[in-house]
Amino acid sequence: MRPLAALAFVSVLLLPSFTESKSGGPPGFVRVSGEKVLDGAGEPLVLKGFNIALKDFRETLGEADIKRIADTGANSIRLVLEYRQLESSPFAYDEAGFSLLDAIIAWCEKYKVYLILDMHLAPGIQNPHDFVVHREQSYRFWRETRYQERFYALWTAIAKRYAQRKIIAGYDLLNEGTAPGVVQYLKVMNTAVRKIRAHDGNHILIVEEAVLPDRSKRLLPIEDDNVFYSIHFFYPPQFTFYTTTRERPITRYPGKMVTSGEAIGIAESERLRGSREWRRVTIQAMPPEGAKILRVILSSNEPRGTVWFDDVVLEADGHAVDLPAPLVANNSFEIDYPGISWESRGSCGRVDATSARSGRHAIVFSQCAGRGSVLSSPIAVEPGAYTLSAWVKTDGARGDNRLVLSWHKRKTLASFNKMTLRERISYALRFKSRHRVPIYVGEFTAHANPTPDSANNYLKDILDIMESTGLHWSYWTYYSEYPGIGIYTGNDPYLARPDSLHVLQRYMPRSESTN
Repeated sequence: MRPLAALAFVSVLLLPSFTESKSGGPPGFVRVSGEKVLDGAGEPLVLKGFNIALKDFRETLGEADIKRIADTGANSIRLVLEYRQLESSPFAYDEAGFSLLDAIIAWCEKYKVYLILDMHLAPGIQNPHDFVVHREQSYRFWRETRYQERFYALWTAIAKRYAQRKIIAGYDLLNEGTAPGVVQYLKVMNTAVRKIRAHDGNHILIVEEAVLPDRSKRLLPIEDDNVFYSIHFFYPPQFTFYTTTRERPITRYPGKMVTSGEAIGIAESERLRGSREWRRVTIQAMPPEGAKILRVILSSNEPRGTVWFDDVVLEADGHAVDLPAPLVANNSFEIDYPGISWESRGSCGRVDATSARSGRHAIVFSQCAGRGSVLSSPIAVEPGAYTLSAWVKTDGARGDNRLVLSWHKRKTLASFNKMTLRERISYALRFKSRHRVPIYVGEFTAHANPTPDSANNYLKDILDIMESTGLHWSYWTYYSEYPGIGIYTGNDPYLARPDSLHVLQRYMPRSESTN
């Protein structure tokens, strides 16, 4: 055999095999066998459940929530971990964080709910798009090996501690890793696999799709038999992530996604100036003919003084409309979460904590070089009269400051239905079929939406697709402190989205063989 041919033959032998149906893990543990996942008794298992964050157990959640998840019919939890909760300093670990994790694992054992440990935030930060990244203003994981070494060491500590815990279904190695390229992504993933396998040959390793610099996603085979490949499905993001995106078109699912198009009229207040006390300003207007979309605008061209707006109230034919869209009641600007805010244009409009009529925050305009504005999300126009009011305070203001109703034609961005969803997830189905491996949809969601029943219609369709194609899944998310996102919310968690929970429950009867 010629040298090059021999080298090629050896390289083929070294590639991981995805064509055999042998089990990739030991008996007694959840493990991969071809396209299937088997439970500890060797019976087929489809993991279906919720994402839930370790951080929420510090103050809000507890054992009752694990029981509640089990009672819904879910058989699994994807537990969102941040390195900061487990690492006290580089290569040193926080026993309090691990003790909390120990307690959650014990509760999962008690209520027979499988647990997936998800490294959601790695040292150095592994992607530039997560909300936590925007708050940290860093993205160094792939550039600096010191962060990768801390990542490997943390997984090693987890593997040593939990290698024998059978309720753990697997380790989700890295959430939404945005690598410079395929080669570097595979290098880091395969290194993490070797580090873990040196101490834990029992658990499934979950490898997510690589997010590449052009925002494309690639599922990439790695060097291990007991592997579960994972995708996240948030399509279209403006709809599924409705409450936390700055671009909030109105989507009726199935149907069209629309936003504000050509402006066809405005109604505006008088120029607001010269009062240092809070006063209420009100305008009333009827939609002009052809108006389909409304935007509420706080506007200022204030070069010298300062003007504040707070407690904005919009009414349509006598009933209140929540702002900034017909969803999140943030008309007093109290919700501090990326995306749950009004849209800013120009450089001088911002949320301010120095003066507010109620709560802690207001919108302030100060020393505007040009016109600045803050806009609500698009609102579908209803028949009848509109009333817009806000409390306003000015301090030395002499510019053109106004409260505005802006009427628009409707602009259609796209249309979506079940066939569209199936087409968008087909790349993962092709990978599943080609390599004969299981696929886990580690995150999917449909935030509460201004069009009635759209979120639930969406959930029915994507769950139908996953059910018919044998995909495993975990809904994002069981709990959120912010409205419209979690199935449960509040400091004393209450069921905020019963209809969505009902849809999810239809697809997740528990396996009697959970060990």
